[in-house]
Amino acid sequence: MAFFLGIDGGGTKTECAIADEQRMLARATGGTIKIKKIGNRAAEHTLAAVIREACTSVGITSRDFKRTCIGISGASIPEVREWSERVLGELVSGDVTVVGDTIIAHRAAFHGGAGVLVIAGTGSNVLGFNAQGECARAGGWGPVISDEGSGFWIGRRAAAEAMRAHDSGGPTSLLNVLLSEWKLESLEEFVSLANSSPPPDFSLLFPAVQRCAEQGDALAREVLSAAANELAQLALTVVRKLWSQPAAVTIAMTGGVFAHSPEVRETFANILQTKHPSLILNTDLVEPVLGALELAKHP
Repeated sequence: MAFFLGIDGGGTKTECAIADEQRMLARATGGTIKIKKIGNRAAEHTLAAVIREACTSVGITSRDFKRTCIGISGASIPEVREWSERVLGELVSGDVTVVGDTIIAHRAAFHGGAGVLVIAGTGSNVLGFNAQGECARAGGWGPVISDEGSGFWIGRRAAAEAMRAHDSGGPTSLLNVLLSEWKLESLEEFVSLANSSPPPDFSLLFPAVQRCAEQGDALAREVLSAAANELAQLALTVVRKLWSQPAAVTIAMTGGVFAHSPEVRETFANILQTKHPSLILNTDLVEPVLGALELAKHP
């Protein structure tokens, strides 16, 4: 019997799934394997542990796979691709395919068909294919210059808006919540950390912003609304690139921002409906690891 392995190497977590020719057999989740964040050795240990956990639950070893597909952020960067190919070549048997995280997510959503996939997790990205197989993307150029609407973008925007509210004396609980989230005691510490080089992981502030919004903080809600608008604009950019005339294009969503923020999901949907009424929004969040597994079974 042939076994297949799909891996989603995201900015926050790593998920793998095992299947045979007929059905899914196991899934396992671990920490990120982003080498720019945790280093090569730690990423290798994390990946090995996640694969081992899934294999153990099935009763097979990592040498029993016919084919593996990993979708990973930064797959176009030689260092990331070479690391992925080398480590998986050592960890598993069979053929190994390395693709971008957007590719596996799009495959999970559309199974090789047309549509636009919007990712909003630690980073953000939009990928679309039309019926002619033409491809277009928008965003996803990294946290410093892009990744609009992502967890990192939300955290950074919230920090900036909280400081602006502090300067103007406007009412908001956001700054105190952000201080608490970073376990800081003073405004000076907050400013120092926010401006450090390399910058802190602003995406870690996203849950705090979401909590503030749920408690009615107007500034936090504005930040989430702005994130939704940025994501909608990226999606509309891809739609315009691929479809010259209004069409019933399907939009799919994935990522932790969509998963954990009803405000972002609802505002995103409302903007798309207003700007492009013929768009069809799939409200079921996509699981990218299933796209990796599908590509492993059917390259």
